[in-house]
Amino acid sequence: MNENRIHYLDNLRVIAMMLGVFLHAGFAYAGPSNSIWLATDIYSSSAVDCSIWFIHLFRMGLFFLLSGYFSKMIVEKRGALGLLKNRAVRIALPILIFYPVMFVAMTGVIIFAISYLEQPSGLMGLIAAGTQVERDEPSKSFFSLMHLWFLYYLFMISMVGAWMGTRMEILLVRVIRAFRLDLLSLESSLWISFGVLPLLFVPAVMMAGVPMPAPESFVPALWPFLFFGGFYILGWMLRGRDELIELSLRSTFLLSILLAVAFGVYYWSMPVVDLRIIIGGRFDQSNLAYWLGVVLTCYLAVGLSWLSLILGKRFLNKSSSLMGLVSDSSYWVYLVHLPLAVFLQTLLVPLEWSVWVKLFIATVGTLVPCLFSYLVFVRYTPLGRLLHGKRSFP
Repeated sequence: MNENRIHYLDNLRVIAMMLGVFLHAGFAYAGPSNSIWLATDIYSSSAVDCSIWFIHLFRMGLFFLLSGYFSKMIVEKRGALGLLKNRAVRIALPILIFYPVMFVAMTGVIIFAISYLEQPSGLMGLIAAGTQVERDEPSKSFFSLMHLWFLYYLFMISMVGAWMGTRMEILLVRVIRAFRLDLLSLESSLWISFGVLPLLFVPAVMMAGVPMPAPESFVPALWPFLFFGGFYILGWMLRGRDELIELSLRSTFLLSILLAVAFGVYYWSMPVVDLRIIIGGRFDQSNLAYWLGVVLTCYLAVGLSWLSLILGKRFLNKSSSLMGLVSDSSYWVYLVHLPLAVFLQTLLVPLEWSVWVKLFIATVGTLVPCLFSYLVFVRYTPLGRLLHGKRSFP
């Protein structure tokens, strides 16, 4: 086990990856939102829908926060040029290798689904009918980044971070001092930050819309840089200030209650997500509930990401061979899981089985083959060295 690993952050990354598999495997059963997914099952659950949108609020922000943290660690050890080289090998090269493979795989799954399903519904129904949908943005083009948008934006944000991450940190420290927050106790400063910091994300959420979509276009949009770049900067600044998480441990219960109430209000105010968002592009933004959702998105994204760090520090800060192995596999699982998840969902559509049985099969049936293929074909091969570095064969 590598003694330099920060165990709770590694373990958080594992859990966030697993939540991603659950999110994609479960979207087919998230009623009524499943109509915007490629596989729309006849059976669905509002409980799955609620859990999907809960995970969606913070999972990617947490990933960018962790990326910012580890990026600064690389700069400390290897300098800005070392970060650039690392990101070119670990991010840019996998995009070039895996995008064509994933595109062909997803295209094959879609062709199979159209021929396999008697009456494709939801998004697959639109595709099967050859419907021309109105698009306000190029992000809706056929050649989308799919789930690899995360790597696409992470690479670009990392390039900016290598150039100006330290400068941005110095600027933010000066702002803190200008408002004399450094004169307050750390605990008081934290609560003030929780009150003010999320508001900085409001412009990005206004541009993206609620609920926030995945920025899948090859043409970069501004709002992901503002939103996910903000989380990247938070992670960058957190490196070397881990005592802030320690200090937050005593507020775990209060923060959890506040966020639970906020999510209840958010989910209640969220518009019904269905094919209107595909056809029309955006929901009605003229009502108060929508703008309440914008503000709550910001507070929940920041708050849930921070709560994840607190809970990780409290419960996951331990070495585990199993978690270390799954952590190593997480990149591979992220890259290859989506076509398999949609394929399994499609196979299950005609079956009159319980939604929970289907959800279990889709989730486990996606995760297990991905982990198995990692152990057999990736971990000790050149591909494994590309994704996470060399691992010694036991």
